[in-house]
Amino acid sequence: MDELDFLIEKYYKKKKDNFGFSELLKLVEGVIGEPAFMVQEGKDSKGKTRTISISMIPDIEVSELGWSDVRTPDGEGAPVKGRERQILEDYLENIAGAGGIEKLSEKLQALSSLADNPKSFIESESSGKSPTQKIKTVISFLVFYKTLTKIIANFNAASAGFSFESFLATLLKGKQIPASGADTIADFIDQDGVKISLKLYNEKSIEVGGSFVDLIGDLIQDEKMTYLVVMKDLKGSRETLDGVLKFYKFDFTLQNVMEILKDSKAFSARCIILPLESEEEVELPARLNAKKMMKEKFEEYLSELIDDQEMVSAILNKPEFIYGTDENKELWTSGVMLPGQKGTAKHTMVIQTLKDGVVSSDDEAYEVAKILRTASAQAAADIKSARAEREEKVSTVIPSFTQYGTAPKEKEKKKEYQQDVKTAADASADFYAGLPDEQKKKALLKTNGYINELQFSLNKAEVIKLASGQAGADPSADPSIGILKIGSKSLQQMLDAAVKALNTDIFSIFANLEDLSDSLNGFFAGGLTDDESAVKAIENADAIESKTEKIRKEK
Repeated sequence: MDELDFLIEKYYKKKKDNFGFSELLKLVEGVIGEPAFMVQEGKDSKGKTRTISISMIPDIEVSELGWSDVRTPDGEGAPVKGRERQILEDYLENIAGAGGIEKLSEKLQALSSLADNPKSFIESESSGKSPTQKIKTVISFLVFYKTLTKIIANFNAASAGFSFESFLATLLKGKQIPASGADTIADFIDQDGVKISLKLYNEKSIEVGGSFVDLIGDLIQDEKMTYLVVMKDLKGSRETLDGVLKFYKFDFTLQNVMEILKDSKAFSARCIILPLESEEEVELPARLNAKKMMKEKFEEYLSELIDDQEMVSAILNKPEFIYGTDENKELWTSGVMLPGQKGTAKHTMVIQTLKDGVVSSDDEAYEVAKILRTASAQAAADIKSARAEREEKVSTVIPSFTQYGTAPKEKEKKKEYQQDVKTAADASADFYAGLPDEQKKKALLKTNGYINELQFSLNKAEVIKLASGQAGADPSADPSIGILKIGSKSLQQMLDAAVKALNTDIFSIFANLEDLSDSLNGFFAGGLTDDESAVKAIENADAIESKTEKIRKEK
């Protein structure tokens, strides 16, 4: 940008205080080099037909690290906000103001009002009273939709989920919880300190759950864990992506956890079973921290199998290869790197991930991927062995838990197993309900799921039922707290309506920015000798100055 700085500074040197040299640069830098994949046509203030691209909506780099709320190592220092975080916060501040998870429904409603009826929203006081306020609100909303669409459309499921967590944490003025080493089931904390577990899934494949041990740890400490479940119903990809995101919210609490899980499928209901047949205190074997052990073993085997420790570090610095994270699960499920999987979608995802900062060629990536598979298989075998050893010790002190292990495959035996689990879960929930809170916490530490470190899960129907019941909604109504339309089509419609509803000076500024970009590119491409392009650039910069100043005075 040195040539650009020189050109504009030379012209504005004597009067840069009138307009603001830095402000103009910010506008121009946001345009140059930005590809246009959608356009909107209309007339500028002189009646000339012009084309405006969606690239004119400010573009924020999608970066989980850049959006993070970084603090000093002890966690007590003031937040150090990166550039992307600050920019994102500035825009999202204009979306229904401050507030954490309790304000999310209000924020989503405001966003939906722009998507559903842009003209009506812009004309209402909801978008602001003055022209300047309306412009600020509408541009902020468009930035939100553009950034959200970019996250969902241009990243694989793992990366999208990771960035989505950081994006919502910023919207709710909170901070993301590091995936590695976390002793909570939560993904981020909002501005009010509420821990939130976020799940982003395709609507047809919802499976909300996780470590029962981590869930109980959160309930004992905070007595509540808030789940935010976002269901995707999308068609197309990238530029052709269109569809909706539905947001559902429910809470696990110290009081309701047993009631929720006792009515779930046997896989989850078995977690809450208590050893009611004996009131004697028993000494249990130490709890196995499988997530920590898996991570340590995986890193140990990886270091043994790869001599290049810089490469090992590069691999482990990528969230997709941190064991215990959703990003890692996305890559390694379904035996993606087993023989015969070469060329499949997930295999290609692994190769592309490795080529991003780890290796340089497909062949080298494939060889490294095989090593990763070997390291993960060896770590998994160690965990399996450790689990079996611990389960054997548990069975000697609480023999009743042995009957609630893996469900049998035979149809009749499976039905009998499911009924036994339901009977035991119901009895445990009834016993638990009569305990005071402190005794409830102690009881949770004796449950089958906590002692045997089991997983729990809820399907789509169970999530919707929970969200509906806790919201007190009509069972026939959709209990979602908000629905957002995303994708190229809806964003195009919002842009069209916004340009028509806002004054022509705004449209003219966009048009002048586009012309300024073309003129400067021509000037630079011509070796800084194309006087005609230089004059056009100056004329457009002058027009931007006067029109921006006019809008500024309309506050």
